[in-house]
Amino acid sequence: MPVTTQTWLDEEPPLTTAVWQTVGLLKAGLRRRKTLLVAAVLYGGILAAGVLLLRYTYAPEFVLRVVEANGTPTGMPPPRRELAEYVKLAVFTNERLLDVMNRHRLYPGLTRRNPRAALQSFREDIDVEVRQNYFVEARPVGSAPRSVRLVIRYRNSVPEVASTVSRELGELVVAQEQSRRRSQADRALDLAKKQVDEAREALALRRSMVVGVRAEIARDGSAAPERRISLIGLLGTLPALELRQDECERREANVALSAALERRGMGMLFQVVDDAVLPSDAVLRDGRAVLATGAFVLGLPFLAITLGALGPGRART
Repeated sequence: MPVTTQTWLDEEPPLTTAVWQTVGLLKAGLRRRKTLLVAAVLYGGILAAGVLLLRYTYAPEFVLRVVEANGTPTGMPPPRRELAEYVKLAVFTNERLLDVMNRHRLYPGLTRRNPRAALQSFREDIDVEVRQNYFVEARPVGSAPRSVRLVIRYRNSVPEVASTVSRELGELVVAQEQSRRRSQADRALDLAKKQVDEAREALALRRSMVVGVRAEIARDGSAAPERRISLIGLLGTLPALELRQDECERREANVALSAALERRGMGMLFQVVDDAVLPSDAVLRDGRAVLATGAFVLGLPFLAITLGALGPGRART
């Protein structure tokens, strides 16, 4: 028996054969003019329905760049590292989301039937994403301020509503975070002042005790040795109390500066990188119409080839 070296690849027809077969199917499909016209009308109608009738979902991005103040004083409230969870749970509370829903009349039917389900649907349509989060790293002394990008998206079938609500949710984050930081700075300032008062009171009390013991020893030169030892002990505690008072006063100054920065909006900086702007609905529909027209033009040859392959003569063979 002769041994052959041919493989199944050698038995396959060349590429030119496939090209000529495709050309033949295309010509056969073009000859079926009436059927091709009906199929083209149906195909075009499906594309037009997709442009005009299908519901589309838009999710514009409202991007905030959150930056620490340069040379942040030690009294500045520390930035949150888990910003996404903080925004979802602490900023987007039920009360605030309900206010946004009512103001923009979102989910009106579901709100009338089940307000809790409507609120849950609103939450599910909100996305919060954190990018380039450098707050997870410790900030060495003298290094550049850390930053993070916070992305907020709201999905809706109306582009104007999606943009407006996304923007409002982002502004809500800025207002809430600035308010929180102002409150923290004010509380820290109150605590720092209290610590300064306590340190001053402790130092003043110890100095009065030193004065009293000295006066007692001065009145009675033969005072007991224990009183002289007590005076030495009291004098030894004065430097530590003075140091504590100085530290508390320096901390109060730093915290006071922090509180002043926060009250003037100069603490944590919020920079809008993307304002959740979308093209108008007319522009978006025009874009979809262009895509549908392109799909129609490019799809016609394939439609003709399909009709050629399904022709009566092809079916018998």
